[in-house]
Amino acid sequence: MHKPKGRLIDVFGLPKDVTGNPRTVLMLDQLTHVPEAGDVLQVADRYLPIAQVDGRRIRNCLTGWKMAGRGSVAVLVNETVDALQPLARRFDSLFVTWLPKDELPWHFQTDDLPTFTRLNEDWNAHPNDVGLKIEQNGQTLLAHMRPNPYVYREYENVPALTVYFKGCERYRVTPVNDHGWYDGQCRFSGLAPSWGEFYEISGNTRDDMDPTPWITMEGSGTRHFHFYLRDEALEVKALEWALITKK
Repeated sequence: MHKPKGRLIDVFGLPKDVTGNPRTVLMLDQLTHVPEAGDVLQVADRYLPIAQVDGRRIRNCLTGWKMAGRGSVAVLVNETVDALQPLARRFDSLFVTWLPKDELPWHFQTDDLPTFTRLNEDWNAHPNDVGLKIEQNGQTLLAHMRPNPYVYREYENVPALTVYFKGCERYRVTPVNDHGWYDGQCRFSGLAPSWGEFYEISGNTRDDMDPTPWITMEGSGTRHFHFYLRDEALEVKALEWALITKK
């Protein structure tokens, strides 16, 4: 089983609490999972029960390990700062891990992990008002949406995008939004490089882990396409895809 891990970037002390216990904050980033109070943090040869986790800051940060980063947090432990500050300066304690009190997500328990290829390198859907509309045409599925003109200025005067999926065998629109992705409600939370992108997923996509029913079509494509939109996620099994812009 893989262990969750993060990078230790800073250690600083706080005043003692009302009962006289010491308080030290450890800043962690490049997280592969989000620790919780009650987990036991391992820093070098020290095992530190986590009293509180605060200041979660979401961002897209890849760790270079198999799993993508989940952001950064401040972890509070009831230890003296003098005992822990030297650990932050040790090369072997740059990366830390922890023993979770609850069961970890499925992808920590297998080596059979899917791979993600981002397909929307120079375009994306509108982040605030996608307006997703689905249209079936024989073996072709058409997904209509507004473009993102804030990041991709060339789409400022483009009213709509259409993503064509040719040879579509089935599709579904799941209720996973950004809050659900960051809260671990998606089977690819912490595994997909980031939310809000369009991917082709290869390998075992664990379709059984989402209860949303599929809508079948006439095609026979098996490539798995996955688009994280503002309020939902579009999953498609098809032969190929193409992007058409409406001007």
